[in-house]
Amino acid sequence: MYIRATISPALGSSVVINEGEIARFLVTLIVSNESSLQANDYQVELWHGSRNGQWKSSAFSPVSDSTLMIHDASTIKGTRTHAYSLYLPSNGVHRLDFTLRYRAGSKSPWIWSKDQTHAADGQIIYKPKSLLESIGFEALFSGVDTSVIVKTEASQVTGVDTFSLLSSAPVLRNQWSSVVVGQPLLLQKFYSLVKLSSPWMGPRQGGSTFVIDKDALLLGYLRSDGRHVVVLSVSGINCTSYIRSGNGRVLLKSRNDTDETQAHRAIVATGLDWQRTVDAAFYAARDISTRKESSPRAAVLHRTRLAEATPAWHETWYDGLGFCTWNSLGRELTEDRILNALQDLENSGVYITTLIIDDNWQSLDNNRRWDKFEANANFPQGLSHLTSEIRRRFPNVKHIAVWHSIIGYWEGIAPGGWIDQNYKCKTVKWHGGWDVRVVDPSDINRLYNDFYNYLKAKMNRFLTDSGVDSVKCDVQASLDEFDEAADRQSLGYAYQNAFKVNSLSHFAGRVIYCMAMQPAIFFHSLLPQTSPRTLVRNSDDFFPDIPSSHLWHVFCNAMNNIFTSHLNSLPDWDMFQSSLPQYAGLHAAGRCISGGPIYITDSPGKHDLSIIRQMTALSTQGSKRFVILRPSRISLPVDPYISYNQTTLLKVANYFGGYRGSSLLAIFNVSETLESSSIVSLNDFQAIIEDMKYIVRCHSTGRVYNGTSQDDLLMSVSLPVAGWEFMSSVTTKTISRDEGSVELGTFGLISSLAGAAAVVSWNAYKETGRIVFSVNLKAVGTLGMYVSDLPSRSVGELFVTIEEQPVPVSSVRKSGQDAKVLEIDVATAWKELGISTGFSNEVVIKVYLE
Repeated sequence: MYIRATISPALGSSVVINEGEIARFLVTLIVSNESSLQANDYQVELWHGSRNGQWKSSAFSPVSDSTLMIHDASTIKGTRTHAYSLYLPSNGVHRLDFTLRYRAGSKSPWIWSKDQTHAADGQIIYKPKSLLESIGFEALFSGVDTSVIVKTEASQVTGVDTFSLLSSAPVLRNQWSSVVVGQPLLLQKFYSLVKLSSPWMGPRQGGSTFVIDKDALLLGYLRSDGRHVVVLSVSGINCTSYIRSGNGRVLLKSRNDTDETQAHRAIVATGLDWQRTVDAAFYAARDISTRKESSPRAAVLHRTRLAEATPAWHETWYDGLGFCTWNSLGRELTEDRILNALQDLENSGVYITTLIIDDNWQSLDNNRRWDKFEANANFPQGLSHLTSEIRRRFPNVKHIAVWHSIIGYWEGIAPGGWIDQNYKCKTVKWHGGWDVRVVDPSDINRLYNDFYNYLKAKMNRFLTDSGVDSVKCDVQASLDEFDEAADRQSLGYAYQNAFKVNSLSHFAGRVIYCMAMQPAIFFHSLLPQTSPRTLVRNSDDFFPDIPSSHLWHVFCNAMNNIFTSHLNSLPDWDMFQSSLPQYAGLHAAGRCISGGPIYITDSPGKHDLSIIRQMTALSTQGSKRFVILRPSRISLPVDPYISYNQTTLLKVANYFGGYRGSSLLAIFNVSETLESSSIVSLNDFQAIIEDMKYIVRCHSTGRVYNGTSQDDLLMSVSLPVAGWEFMSSVTTKTISRDEGSVELGTFGLISSLAGAAAVVSWNAYKETGRIVFSVNLKAVGTLGMYVSDLPSRSVGELFVTIEEQPVPVSSVRKSGQDAKVLEIDVATAWKELGISTGFSNEVVIKVYLE
């Protein structure tokens, strides 16, 4: 017999509540339908105790639907769900550890959840009533090095204290120095973002002793008094700093690349909300970095180059579906293969707006070094001929990007080649004594300017660009891999500036930073908010043939967003193949919640149109253009302290719109071996407004859930290995009338995962004996409108218009997934009626309810 338990708060998690508050525990048992037992027949117990105290059990009671409803949002077939609750007073303890056991009747053996799921104990932390809103640095760390100068900074986030740390970093010539920040006091658990390799960052989580295996850029931890603390190392061109562990202490590790004393720098912030605490740390770091970079030379550079930048219309760059050649066409790139792939996409009904011509188009020598601007022999008529053909044959492709390395190619410049002969070059050492040829810092700006002019294929400055209009600049971490400090400093500063200012001048910032997760690049180029938003690759590649790499990729990107969401960029979660067996939906849900761009890299003839259509919608600006429905923000994990391969589900939240906008939640099972489950509450969604009424829709089933109050909107979710769910939470509006009230709301385009992000605005009001329900959309697909009394209505009595034209009855139906959802096939009606929005990019749908 199948039986599985889910508890909230989850095992392995730490939840903070106020001292004296009664803790509410909820459990759902998912059991097979073959079981004849009822809810009262099962025994469910919480085992709990303090750290050094004796443990005891408390029994759960079955939940009555009249007092509390926990909706079954699982997709496991042949099962039913029983719900239980327990309310436990604090009894004066400061922390409560707990686990769960249950059994099917008094004669069956007990099942311990920790044995079934390998989950650690959960924790309830009771926040003391005496806890001060403001706290001094001395209450956060002990054993601080006497050389560390601590300064209280003006915090830009209410309720968060912010401190800057400074200590001398001596000149050690290619060596690292360190300084002790101190032993973190009251540490319960932590998360950190570490350097997995030179180009890439990734997460680490841990318990009450601070130990990490690699250098970190960011550390956050929860204390036993409920306070969160964040440590952010601050770097620049001259000095690179990381966080490291040593005997449980927090250390700063820095490399000074100059001939003068520099500084270990860090920001420490503390508050009662982990997200707001991270925000405060980055705001302070941005202020410090701005002051450090405010030299006269840098100011002139910014004034000159930003004035040359062409204004960007972000919709086409960020919000169109992209296609990349890397996995799809591999290393053998040719003009014909690219054109044939684009034709295949169009023939298959996949309409992209951005093409990325990845690696393997450049002219190289036999040692992977860049020779000249012109494309290689596989493009006999040149790159400009290819881009002209693309724009002629595929007008839906609005943007063409090409790949290049920050130093030209993976192994630099070809000695004796065209570039070597026409630009000042020099040979330097890297990777432990190997020679690499690079363009001299004094000439790199000229090379970038000339190269980008070549890519744009401009005949003269009065002609419209017909060529490349965006770039993917890769291998950027190579700027930190030169052996000598003088080369790292001079080349790093010159190359970063040359790339940034020329990409602004030529492409209005339409660039992708790749392999660029280096502190100097983050703080010098990506943290300042003085230019248009770029894109930045958010993690290392995943490997399609390695199952665990798919789960790690989603987990790593979700956690990396904690850092990259504060940069002047959008996180690029990388391309993927829509036809990937088992994992395509997982990747699609990750990209849709991320807040960043979406690219596919499908091989010709291998497309999963269902996956592609769930990530996109049809643009109102043309029938052969897909747009992605990107949320307004960058997604964040609901709980940064959960670990990879843990049976606690990974929840990733995002939001679209302004006041009363739509909240989105993607849920992933990132355990490599076990089914995982969770009880989802409305509090897991972002920007929930107190006392507002909400409804939640699950994408996989189409079912809609509501509750009598915000605390009672609860859903039990169980997912198999690599399983996922996508939820949308929207507000409702109640219209009163003589026959009774009706509750209305819209989930946007339910044909798309993030379809709620298609809603520009909506309203409902009474008008001369009827109710008008109006929705403004920025794209078309299948619109889902919640009408609480829809089961008692017939579709025939509804009058629906699109741009004031009646919608054919065949395009209006009651949902087969939820009786209270009205589905309107806006895409079909749009096409049949031949509607055009003209200069507007919105479409208005109205439903008239008698």
